[in-house]
Amino acid sequence: MKRRHFIETLGAGGLLLSASPLISCSNTSRPLNILVLGGTDFLGPAIVKAGIQKGHKITLFNRGITNPKLFAELPLIKGDREKGAGAYRALQEQRWDAVIDVWPQQSGLVDEATSALQSHTGHYLFISSVAVYKDFNEPFRAEDYPVVTLPEDRSSWGYSEEKVASEALVSERFADNHTILRPGPIKGWRDPAYDLLYWLIKLERNESILAPGDGSDPVQFIDVNDVGRFAITAVEQKEIGKYNCVGPAETLSWKAFLEAAKAHLGSSSELVWSDREFLSQNKVYAWESLPLWAPITDDYFMKIGNSKSVAAGFTYASLGKTIEDCLQWHRENGDPNITFGQGDQPIGISREKELEVIKILKG
Repeated sequence: MKRRHFIETLGAGGLLLSASPLISCSNTSRPLNILVLGGTDFLGPAIVKAGIQKGHKITLFNRGITNPKLFAELPLIKGDREKGAGAYRALQEQRWDAVIDVWPQQSGLVDEATSALQSHTGHYLFISSVAVYKDFNEPFRAEDYPVVTLPEDRSSWGYSEEKVASEALVSERFADNHTILRPGPIKGWRDPAYDLLYWLIKLERNESILAPGDGSDPVQFIDVNDVGRFAITAVEQKEIGKYNCVGPAETLSWKAFLEAAKAHLGSSSELVWSDREFLSQNKVYAWESLPLWAPITDDYFMKIGNSKSVAAGFTYASLGKTIEDCLQWHRENGDPNITFGQGDQPIGISREKELEVIKILKG
């Protein structure tokens, strides 16, 4: 998977392998009446769960098709956003303390939602993405950096442009009462992707692993439950503006990550390091062959700043918790015999190619 395709799938210290952060009490004097648009796929359930744990009243708005038995105890207002503005009429019958808009990839849907709910909620939180940034040519990209420009021809818009247009709509219609979250790669429970899992499954299989370069490049991913908790914190505190949601708390290198994951899993895998030039000469590429690897010789996509969100109360699950959640979800829902590097949409490098390159590397 190349990075442009990966971007389209977006949404205590990271190396700690012990306890997750405690769930704190709500910062509000009363439970909030929160409407979640969506809520039953990947990030949505993490937000809903965090809201329930904080004692808020959560109502879902969706088609009732994706994971319909999830949160069966919660009020559900059925509606299909793709059928136009009329879908929101039932939502206008009451007042919401906050609306949380989870992951629409079409700005037209956000246009209709923000217009319909502008007079019916006290706060609007939108899930965007770090993909909105114009470039990643410097480390620790902050929220005030320019975003991609919008071509006049909307037919040429991709994921990034749709998110930028959506952010603009939210900021305009909820100027004094909006939060925009910009997550990087989201991992953890319910994650359908096999990019982080590629590395974890190989470690569990105790395979020798062709690792990303010399291991010095940074890697960033954020636990889905961390984003879920912060979304609730943001509406409780009425945080205004844009917030990068990336992790871990401190810069994490590939070598540190894989060594920590290996130790946590008790793996006997050999991590085989080299350099990018050698890998390229042997047709092993970042992202495509080695998932999530974004060398800083290209840019700093994996070194985005998080100081603003941390200052607002963003907390981090342990690396061990994220690892366990990813693997447990895979054990319960994934293919135990998954083969990497094969098929119409291959994930990672094939085992045959990997062993071939390791043999060359070792001489």
